Amino acid sequence: MKRGLLCGLLSLMLISVSCSKEELADSNEELIELIDDVDEDENDGDQEDIENEGSDALTISEEILSLVNQHRESIGKLALIRNSEADKLAADHSNYMISKGAISHDNFGLRFQKLQQEVNANSAGENVAAGYPTAQAVMQGWLNSPGHKANIEGNFTHIGIASIKDSKGRYYYTQLFYR
Repeated sequence: MKRGLLCGLLSLMLISVSCSKEELADSNEELIELIDDVDEDENDGDQEDIENEGSDALTISEEILSLVNQHRESIGKLALIRNSEADKLAADHSNYMISKGAISHDNFGLRFQKLQQEVNANSAGENVAAGYPTAQAVMQGWLNSPGHKANIEGNFTHIGIASIKDSKGRYYYTQLFYR
Protein backbone atom coordinates (compact mmCIF):
# COMPACT_ATOMS: atom_id res chain seq x y z
CA MET A 1 0.00 0.00 0.00
CA LYS A 2 2.73 2.44 0.97
CA ARG A 3 4.73 1.56 -2.12
CA GLY A 4 1.72 2.20 -4.38
CA LEU A 5 1.07 5.55 -2.72
CA LEU A 6 4.73 6.53 -3.07
CA CYS A 7 4.76 5.54 -6.76
CA GLY A 8 1.58 7.54 -7.33
CA LEU A 9 3.05 10.63 -5.69
CA LEU A 10 6.26 10.31 -7.69
CA SER A 11 4.23 9.98 -10.90
CA LEU A 12 2.31 13.16 -10.10
CA MET A 13 5.56 15.01 -9.44
CA LEU A 14 6.89 13.95 -12.84
CA ILE A 15 3.77 14.83 -14.84
CA SER A 16 3.90 18.64 -14.50
CA VAL A 17 6.62 21.22 -14.05
CA SER A 18 6.54 25.02 -14.06
CA CYS A 19 9.25 27.59 -14.63
CA SER A 20 9.67 31.33 -14.65
CA LYS A 21 12.63 33.42 -15.74
CA GLU A 22 13.69 33.82 -12.11
CA GLU A 23 14.08 30.02 -11.81
CA LEU A 24 16.42 29.60 -14.77
CA ALA A 25 19.49 27.52 -14.17
CA ASP A 26 22.78 29.40 -14.13
CA SER A 27 24.29 26.78 -16.40
CA ASN A 28 25.35 28.27 -19.73
CA GLU A 29 25.19 24.80 -21.31
CA GLU A 30 21.39 24.86 -21.31
CA LEU A 31 21.35 28.27 -22.96
CA ILE A 32 23.84 27.40 -25.68
CA GLU A 33 21.51 24.97 -27.46
CA LEU A 34 19.46 26.75 -30.09
CA ILE A 35 15.70 26.51 -30.39
CA ASP A 36 16.19 25.75 -34.06
CA ASP A 37 17.85 22.45 -33.05
CA VAL A 38 14.38 21.27 -32.05
CA ASP A 39 13.27 21.54 -35.68
CA GLU A 40 15.85 18.91 -36.65
CA ASP A 41 14.31 16.46 -34.15
CA GLU A 42 10.73 17.06 -35.25
CA ASN A 43 10.84 14.74 -38.23
CA ASP A 44 11.78 11.57 -36.40
CA GLY A 45 8.29 10.11 -36.94
CA ASP A 46 7.44 10.06 -33.23
CA GLN A 47 5.48 13.31 -33.14
CA GLU A 48 3.30 15.57 -35.20
CA ASP A 49 4.18 19.19 -35.79
CA ILE A 50 1.72 21.95 -34.93
CA GLU A 51 0.26 22.17 -38.43
CA ASN A 52 -0.69 18.49 -38.18
CA GLU A 53 -1.65 18.27 -34.53
CA GLY A 54 -5.26 17.58 -35.49
CA SER A 55 -8.58 19.04 -34.52
CA ASP A 56 -8.58 17.36 -31.09
CA ALA A 57 -5.30 19.01 -30.10
CA LEU A 58 -6.39 22.38 -31.46
CA THR A 59 -9.63 22.07 -29.53
CA ILE A 60 -7.72 21.17 -26.36
CA SER A 61 -5.46 24.21 -26.80
CA GLU A 62 -8.49 26.43 -27.34
CA GLU A 63 -10.17 24.92 -24.26
CA ILE A 64 -7.01 25.52 -22.21
CA LEU A 65 -7.05 29.18 -23.24
CA SER A 66 -10.70 29.45 -22.28
CA LEU A 67 -10.10 27.75 -18.91
CA VAL A 68 -7.05 29.91 -18.17
CA ASN A 69 -9.00 33.07 -18.92
CA GLN A 70 -12.06 31.93 -16.96
CA HIS A 71 -9.83 31.30 -13.96
CA ARG A 72 -8.01 34.63 -14.33
CA GLU A 73 -11.28 36.54 -14.65
CA SER A 74 -12.68 34.75 -11.56
CA ILE A 75 -9.86 36.27 -9.50
CA GLY A 76 -10.07 39.73 -11.06
CA LYS A 77 -7.22 39.35 -13.59
CA LEU A 78 -7.37 40.34 -17.24
CA ALA A 79 -7.72 37.65 -19.89
CA LEU A 80 -4.55 36.62 -21.70
CA ILE A 81 -4.20 37.22 -25.44
CA ARG A 82 -3.03 34.25 -27.48
CA ASN A 83 0.04 34.98 -29.60
CA SER A 84 1.10 33.02 -32.69
CA GLU A 85 4.85 33.45 -32.04
CA ALA A 86 4.41 32.11 -28.50
CA ASP A 87 2.23 29.28 -29.90
CA LYS A 88 5.05 28.31 -32.28
CA LEU A 89 7.65 28.33 -29.51
CA ALA A 90 5.31 26.27 -27.30
CA ALA A 91 4.77 23.77 -30.14
CA ASP A 92 8.52 23.52 -30.77
CA HIS A 93 9.02 22.76 -27.08
CA SER A 94 6.21 20.20 -26.91
CA ASN A 95 7.72 18.45 -29.93
CA TYR A 96 11.14 18.59 -28.25
CA MET A 97 9.73 16.97 -25.10
CA ILE A 98 8.12 14.27 -27.26
CA SER A 99 11.48 13.60 -28.91
CA LYS A 100 13.03 13.18 -25.44
CA GLY A 101 10.09 11.24 -24.01
CA ALA A 102 10.02 13.48 -20.93
CA ILE A 103 8.79 16.86 -19.80
CA SER A 104 11.38 19.57 -19.23
CA HIS A 105 12.17 23.25 -19.33
CA ASP A 106 15.26 22.73 -21.45
CA ASN A 107 16.12 25.92 -23.35
CA PHE A 108 13.49 28.06 -21.58
CA GLY A 109 16.01 30.90 -21.55
CA LEU A 110 16.23 30.77 -25.33
CA ARG A 111 12.45 30.79 -25.67
CA PHE A 112 12.35 33.86 -23.43
CA GLN A 113 15.10 35.54 -25.50
CA LYS A 114 13.11 34.81 -28.67
CA LEU A 115 10.00 36.38 -27.09
CA GLN A 116 12.08 39.41 -26.11
CA GLN A 117 13.31 39.80 -29.70
CA GLU A 118 10.05 39.03 -31.50
CA VAL A 119 7.37 40.58 -29.28
CA ASN A 120 9.33 42.78 -26.85
CA ALA A 121 8.56 40.57 -23.82
CA ASN A 122 10.01 41.74 -20.52
CA SER A 123 8.98 38.75 -18.38
CA ALA A 124 7.98 35.18 -19.09
CA GLY A 125 6.86 31.96 -17.46
CA GLU A 126 6.26 28.43 -18.64
CA ASN A 127 4.13 25.46 -17.62
CA VAL A 128 4.65 22.01 -19.07
CA ALA A 129 2.84 18.73 -18.55
CA ALA A 130 2.24 15.37 -20.18
CA GLY A 131 -0.25 12.54 -20.02
CA TYR A 132 -3.42 14.44 -19.18
CA PRO A 133 -6.19 13.37 -21.61
CA THR A 134 -8.27 16.58 -21.54
CA ALA A 135 -7.95 20.34 -21.16
CA GLN A 136 -9.88 20.19 -17.90
CA ALA A 137 -7.55 17.55 -16.48
CA VAL A 138 -4.33 19.39 -17.31
CA MET A 139 -5.75 22.68 -16.02
CA GLN A 140 -6.80 21.02 -12.76
CA GLY A 141 -3.30 19.60 -12.43
CA TRP A 142 -1.72 23.01 -13.01
CA LEU A 143 -4.10 24.78 -10.63
CA ASN A 144 -3.34 22.21 -7.91
CA SER A 145 0.38 23.05 -8.16
CA PRO A 146 1.52 26.33 -6.56
CA GLY A 147 4.18 27.02 -9.21
CA HIS A 148 1.88 26.38 -12.15
CA LYS A 149 -0.95 28.31 -10.56
CA ALA A 150 1.38 31.27 -9.98
CA ASN A 151 2.18 31.37 -13.70
CA ILE A 152 -1.49 31.12 -14.69
CA GLU A 153 -2.36 33.93 -12.26
CA GLY A 154 0.83 35.91 -12.98
CA ASN A 155 1.28 39.44 -14.20
CA PHE A 156 1.29 38.38 -17.85
CA THR A 157 -0.62 39.73 -20.86
CA HIS A 158 -0.10 37.03 -23.51
CA ILE A 159 0.03 33.26 -23.82
CA GLY A 160 1.17 30.60 -26.26
CA ILE A 161 -0.25 27.09 -25.98
CA ALA A 162 0.61 23.75 -27.54
CA SER A 163 -1.02 20.38 -26.92
CA ILE A 164 0.55 17.75 -29.14
CA LYS A 165 0.12 13.98 -29.13
CA ASP A 166 3.03 11.61 -29.45
CA SER A 167 2.80 8.45 -31.55
CA LYS A 168 1.23 6.61 -28.57
CA GLY A 169 -1.58 9.17 -28.25
CA ARG A 170 -0.16 10.83 -25.12
CA TYR A 171 -0.46 14.63 -25.01
CA TYR A 172 2.49 16.89 -24.21
CA TYR A 173 1.55 20.42 -23.17
CA THR A 174 3.44 23.70 -23.09
CA GLN A 175 2.12 27.06 -21.96
CA LEU A 176 4.29 30.14 -22.49
CA PHE A 177 3.26 33.28 -20.65
CA TYR A 178 4.76 36.71 -21.23
CA ARG A 179 4.31 40.40 -20.59
